[in-house]
Amino acid sequence: MAIPYYRRNLYVLWVSTFLVSASWTQVGPFLPLFLSEMVESDRVDMWAGMAVSAHFVTGIFMMPVWGKLADKYGRKPMAVRAGLCLSAIYYLLSFSTAPWHVVACRLLNGALTGFIPMSIALVGTNTPPQYSARYVASVQTSSAAGTVIGPMLGGVLASLFGVRGALYASGTLVLISTILAAWLVTERHRPVPSRPTTLLADFRTALDMPVMWVSMFISMVGHAAVMGVQPVLVLHVETMLGRAANPALSGSIMALPGIAVFLTATRWVSLLDERPLQQVAFIAFLGSGIGYILAGMMGNIWLFSAVFFAASLFVAAFRPLGAAVVATEVEESFRGRAFGLQTSATTMGGLIGPLLAGVVADALGRSAVFLALGLIMLISPIVVARHMAHVRSEKRRSQQDSASRV
Repeated sequence: MAIPYYRRNLYVLWVSTFLVSASWTQVGPFLPLFLSEMVESDRVDMWAGMAVSAHFVTGIFMMPVWGKLADKYGRKPMAVRAGLCLSAIYYLLSFSTAPWHVVACRLLNGALTGFIPMSIALVGTNTPPQYSARYVASVQTSSAAGTVIGPMLGGVLASLFGVRGALYASGTLVLISTILAAWLVTERHRPVPSRPTTLLADFRTALDMPVMWVSMFISMVGHAAVMGVQPVLVLHVETMLGRAANPALSGSIMALPGIAVFLTATRWVSLLDERPLQQVAFIAFLGSGIGYILAGMMGNIWLFSAVFFAASLFVAAFRPLGAAVVATEVEESFRGRAFGLQTSATTMGGLIGPLLAGVVADALGRSAVFLALGLIMLISPIVVARHMAHVRSEKRRSQQDSASRV
């Protein structure tokens, strides 16, 4: 008996997203090592910072563009386009001989790619409504699994074949993922042609939708919390360990947020069947806020690891919840653009978090980063509550309008 097309889509895109995510995270940690082959050691940090930031800078502006094109031409063509571009960029990156080559490739990376957001949009628009939120969360889970496996895979490949060999492998993984998507994925619900709009008009439309405010806000704050601890986490752990510092242990702690998403993303979305979004978001904000504040107070590495992992279980809620809101509450004709804007908000969080962490760490120390992020999480439910009130009022007006027509 043949499986339904939407379930086959899920299986194929789950595997493809896992491979793309693994390829992405197996490259990132080794960019400083790659750059050290090209520049003096005292300039590596500067170029590495530029290379990491370059992807986010172009991604913020280009993801809404690709989302708009997805609503016009289809999500599958945009996913295939993104996969081919990313594969080519990885191959091109492996030929870099100067640091500006790496930065240029990373700028192209942010501007031309977007395989995972397009895959999520495709699943969200080509799955029956009763399954769409859970299927979207499942794809988010595969992405998280890739982030856990990627650094370990990258370390093995870099040790065996060097960083350039790891880049070849990343390009090949993405190419395989793209071929799988092009060959096996079916997009039956293609976008219906609508009145042409500008990007500015699309942005204004999104801002007029309280549900989009909620989706973008929780995605941005959640990713800021994840990325905000990244610049200080390893050094904070090594400070607690002192002479007993162990790279393997530091790497394991770095993987905890990805493990948390893998374990809980689907469960967080399933809670939406039992509770309103505002309650689920409140639980996630409260747990992550308290957890981060407690983590910042811990001086013992094992207690810190346990509390940080507990906090990460709550932080894991935000990206799948943001995507689930788009998949279930936004009209299908606007959904590609909505996923693009949600991804841009997530990317913005990836920029804001590390910048905030750097300022706080310089002024108050690394432990204060956890305290600052925790306080932001505890304040955030106020914003969500305000916009959810607008969502409820809009639904009541819509119901009253429908009743009056009857």
